[in-house]
Amino acid sequence: MNLRLVAHIGVALASLFCAFFAFSSSLDTGFSGADFAVLEPALRVRSAADAITPPWIPPFERPLSQLAFAGEVSLWGLRAPRYVVTHMVLHAANATLLFALFRGPLGSAVAAGAAILFALALGFYGESVWRPAHLSILLATTFVLGTGIVALRAQLERTPRRRLLATLLTAELFLLALFCHEAGAMALVMLGGLMWPHRRSLSSVLRKMAFLVILGSGAVILQLLRGQGADELLLSASTWLSLPVRVLRLLSQMLLPLAVQPVESASEALLPRVLTLVEQTRPISGLLFLGAGALWFVKGGGAVRWLLSSYLAFLVPLSLHPLTQARLDLGETCLPAAFLCGAVALGFHRLWHRVGTAGRVLLALVLVGILYGDLAVVRRYQAQAAAAGRSAESELRLQALRQQREAAPYP
Repeated sequence: MNLRLVAHIGVALASLFCAFFAFSSSLDTGFSGADFAVLEPALRVRSAADAITPPWIPPFERPLSQLAFAGEVSLWGLRAPRYVVTHMVLHAANATLLFALFRGPLGSAVAAGAAILFALALGFYGESVWRPAHLSILLATTFVLGTGIVALRAQLERTPRRRLLATLLTAELFLLALFCHEAGAMALVMLGGLMWPHRRSLSSVLRKMAFLVILGSGAVILQLLRGQGADELLLSASTWLSLPVRVLRLLSQMLLPLAVQPVESASEALLPRVLTLVEQTRPISGLLFLGAGALWFVKGGGAVRWLLSSYLAFLVPLSLHPLTQARLDLGETCLPAAFLCGAVALGFHRLWHRVGTAGRVLLALVLVGILYGDLAVVRRYQAQAAAAGRSAESELRLQALRQQREAAPYP
């Protein structure tokens, strides 16, 4: 059997195990919050046209995600655990695609490490797995990673015909990502950095990038023409003026994913105060992290620059989301987290080969500590999600949805 195929199968199985290990306790979180915003219109779907328009969660349109979620509702109904299992499998598949994408630029060892970290939700974006409403970002991650894999093939193919076919497939996957989630537009930064080291000429890269920019611009213009509030968000001066602060806050939230209102007893007064202080200083800590990343960007090689540029690029559209102003919401940060995992894996790999035995022991302990803390945060948020899903408000809304489904069942 081909060794490359064996490696992919091994990473796929390891990712599936890690996904179930990290998220198996999410099976009883139920529905709450934004889940109802997509469940209610999905229950009214009778045709594909009903599923793809209008947008279920304005202002951005995500027609392919809505169609996929309508399919999930037709299969699983209002049984929340089945959505979680489906999303865990999709999450593991995304981790495997991440390995396939990183294998060329970063090497097999780093790519496998990044895939495992991603499967364990490093940077904490696990809400996307147990929240049915976040199917859009899971699918967008699938198509963005697939776009990168095929784009690299478009650069490496030997014949013009095969390069053309790979380029057209790249464009198709890019459009599918855009139709899943607006953050897919920033895949252009990832693709540019991926194509450049394998360029046959400057014009070959520019032609491909121009083609993709035209497609992405067309999708954004379509959003604006259809309205639904996207024009008010994108054309607002205050949105763009506050964007840098939002990016810094989200950067800090991803690297320090701490809840302001922990699950522990309110009698523990010190911890809430510390968490509140961390929350209030998010822009400052984000600026410090940005400075550290900029220093590594200057001193690192091409792989480092590609990872950090892609990571920051995917933070930008997510920072436009209004929820990032009010509360910690990392459920849609799968795409930047993928490149954060790559950067962490690459950093540990380089340090591992530069230090002695004592240094390696220390690095191993640091990595174990990071993973332990990350899983502790995952468990904390799972407990909060389960409490929200069992709340009286959620139970009443779920009961109303059941009555709606019984009154107008699927044909």
